[in-house]
Amino acid sequence: MKGLFICLLAASLAAFALPNDAAAADCTDRTSLPATPDGEAVAAVGFAYIRSIDQGSQQTFVVQVAVDVPDGTQLLVFANGGDPAGTITIALGTGTLMLSSPLPAGLAEVCEIGRIWVTDVEETTTLIDGSF
Repeated sequence: MKGLFICLLAASLAAFALPNDAAAADCTDRTSLPATPDGEAVAAVGFAYIRSIDQGSQQTFVVQVAVDVPDGTQLLVFANGGDPAGTITIALGTGTLMLSSPLPAGLAEVCEIGRIWVTDVEETTTLIDGSF
């Protein structure tokens, strides 16, 4: 399952890796998000991607996860300690949160995102916790 997820992730991120116009690009970054001990118990793995161009007028925030939980399981994505950035619904062991401008209020600037974590919907179990 992780091999398939990594292939899907590589293809997805390649689609976002458009050439940058150095004069207009604010930031582009991607990172892997490691599993917590609770996440390791369900084989969790995650990746995140941010991009801002044209002085922030076009922003993208993507979080992809693979986790061994039943289809339909919902997970919450948080960034920088704020409100949830969004919800991921797992299907066939994977799920993606993809946001673009305008972003939710808690994600005013993707270039400023540091810490990212993914929890169950009750926010009691953190599965993935990492940062850019």
